[in-house]
Amino acid sequence: MEWSKASAFDKLQEIYTDKVMQDEKRRIFQMVYRHLHGHLDDLDVETGLTEKAEKQLKFFKEYTFMPGDNLFQSMRWVFLVARGEKPKEAEETRGHLDRIYRSLYQPAGLKNPAVPETFWETPLGVACLVAEEGVEAVYPILDEVLEVERI
Repeated sequence: MEWSKASAFDKLQEIYTDKVMQDEKRRIFQMVYRHLHGHLDDLDVETGLTEKAEKQLKFFKEYTFMPGDNLFQSMRWVFLVARGEKPKEAEETRGHLDRIYRSLYQPAGLKNPAVPETFWETPLGVACLVAEEGVEAVYPILDEVLEVERI
């Protein structure tokens, strides 16, 4: 299929339903939560989170919303950019992308994140690719989606 920006964004809006975005936020939450508890264990402070913090995290996991300027707001930003619902403001988008990469893939002791190739196949990875390089970068991925839909 010959993609235009408009048709690609239409397809991404069809793909990135609220449910898909919520499921991806839950997946990332679980990943970050496990990582957090692993580091608390490394520091021998397994009970390092207050009861209030644990309650807030449980609330987020259930409702996929966490107020404030955080990783999950950055995810929301790039999803909206990928759906064509938010203008791609370069500086702010870069900040959100950097937070996502740093939060998920920057090991302690390294200055730069080590993003695995498999990330770019996830819903968040595709959204980040659109936010970083423009919707044209995902035309091949959209072709694959259409091919799978035909089967």
